[in-house]
Amino acid sequence: MIKNLIFDLDNTIIKDDDKKDSQTYKEALKNCGYNEEKYYKIYVVIDEYDKSLTEQNMYYNKKDMLDFINKKLETKYEIKLIDELLKVAGKYWTKEILIQKEIIEKLASKYNLYVYTNYFTIAQEERLKNIGYLKYFKKVFGADKYGSKPFKKSLEKILNELNAKPNECIMIGDDKSRDILVANKVNMKSILFDFDGRRDKKICDVKDYIILRDFNNIFEELSKIENYVNL
Repeated sequence: MIKNLIFDLDNTIIKDDDKKDSQTYKEALKNCGYNEEKYYKIYVVIDEYDKSLTEQNMYYNKKDMLDFINKKLETKYEIKLIDELLKVAGKYWTKEILIQKEIIEKLASKYNLYVYTNYFTIAQEERLKNIGYLKYFKKVFGADKYGSKPFKKSLEKILNELNAKPNECIMIGDDKSRDILVANKVNMKSILFDFDGRRDKKICDVKDYIILRDFNNIFEELSKIENYVNL
């Protein structure tokens, strides 16, 4: 029986927006007294930081991120920049919601809902709070406290805390190489949210996932998985 739905956040619940990303980084730099024009370079390097993590070093860490930025860009930013980025993220990264409120409410009435995200918990909780969705999720599992996707140990840590078996959970996310792959590693069923028709085209050796184009169809897809699990 499926009891828990574990959602990714970016491009699953809230859509990424390059314009809002730019505003976030520019404002954080400005608030810290740094040159705003460096915003895109920092954006790119933080994405590289995420990809640099390993199963032996899978946790997001503010100091490690800062050191990674400074080394890559040959800069001397202080930790206040990371703190400011997390603070400002909740302000801007909230504009386009991909799951309708009535669907989240209905899901929350039937399942335990969680968010598992490759970012810092505090920023992601603030984003969910600002769109009025935080109350529907029992917990946000951030990569700073639980490790990042797609590492098996990170999801196992979450399952242990939930006292849940993989066949009682479904992972829902937009990234085959993170969301679907980490679910595969613990033998958990998953749903790939391919809202723009490009997500499933990414080359990645994964299996046991269903493609969802629109959250209006989520209940039909969940029923298919539940019927399969209960066989």
